[in-house]
Formats: sequence, C-alpha cells, structure tokens
Amino acid sequence: MRIFAPILLILALSTNAFAQRGDYWFGFAYNVSIPSGDVRNFIDQTSFRGVSMEGRKLIKDNVSFGFMAGWNVLNEETNEVVSLRDNLDIQGFQLRYINSFPIMLNSHYYFGQGGGIRPYVGLNAGTYIIEQRVEIAAFLFDDSNWHFGLAPEVGVTFPLGWRVAGFGMVRYNYAFSSGGTGDIQYWGINAGVAWR
Repeated sequence: MRIFAPILLILALSTNAFAQRGDYWFGFAYNVSIPSGDVRNFIDQTSFRGVSMEGRKLIKDNVSFGFMAGWNVLNEETNEVVSLRDNLDIQGFQLRYINSFPIMLNSHYYFGQGGGIRPYVGLNAGTYIIEQRVEIAAFLFDDSNWHFGLAPEVGVTFPLGWRVAGFGMVRYNYAFSSGGTGDIQYWGINAGVAWR
C-alpha cells in the first residue's frame, strides 16, 4: 500500500506534460466493485469504496492511448470458515479485505462524432497490487503481491459543458494469480468527470 502513493503522485505530476500536447482528457471516477469468480468465495458483497484517475490522449478522432490508476476496497464481516495458506482453516468473527491498486496503460476505440455522446470499448493492461487481509480476534493474516492483469471495458462519454465531459463504464478486472494468491476478479461500475 505504501508504494501506491508515490506512483499516484508521479502519474498526477506527469499529467501536466500530457496535457500540453494535442487532444487529451484527464478525469477522476467513483468506482463500485462487484466480486466475481473465486473472489466471491472470500468476499461476496458489493463494495462502494473505490476511486480512480485516468488520462487519455486522442491520436485519431476515434482512438486514444493513456493510463489508469485506482484503488478499490472490497470488504466483508463474516463468521464463515476461511482457508488460509498452509491448509490453515479458521472460524470466528472475521473482517476480510481486498485492497486492489490497478496501475495500467490503456487504449480505447470511440464510436460517433467528437463533441457528442460517444460509446467506446477499451482494454487496460498492466499491474495490480493486491493486498488480501483477514482480521480475526487479535490475529492479522496479510498477503500482498504484484499481479499482471487485464481489464476490458465498455463505456460512454458525454459533454457536460465547455471542455468538461462525463463518463461511465463497466470494467472487468482480472488480476492473474501471483505469489500464492489466486486470480482476483471483480466487476467495476465507474462514473466520473473529465477535463479536456
């Protein structure tokens, strides 16, 4: 988690150079996360705790390249049995967390004309820092790993005013297994505002 703050700072500072050249946009989004795949066996509750920032540069009228960085927190309170590393099963009141920090490059293809409502499809590729935690009584089991991952998405942008646009998307986050932590999968429903 400590490494994520400097990476976000570097990305935020780099947006000045990004913003100086051509048609670009930079935005922030609020993220809702819905567990999928094996993650649902660990946490099965929708999370309303997530944020992300994105920068995109249009290289053609309908194609952009950029970056995305975010923070999504999935959590649940439960009394179910949890299986941890080394075949350790624990039962009792638990707080379960997954902190997911995607840091990715992306590309998008837009439909429609500039200045109007534009549906798009995109693909993000890069890394996830995944912290998986279980707190039970006075014990804390914590596992943090870097994962390679992909996040395809579909979305729409729409004008809100001069040089300001809204955007919404559905993104499927898939972080491949790493360091003893299995695949991490969750859906993201994101909405935000961008400045051109």
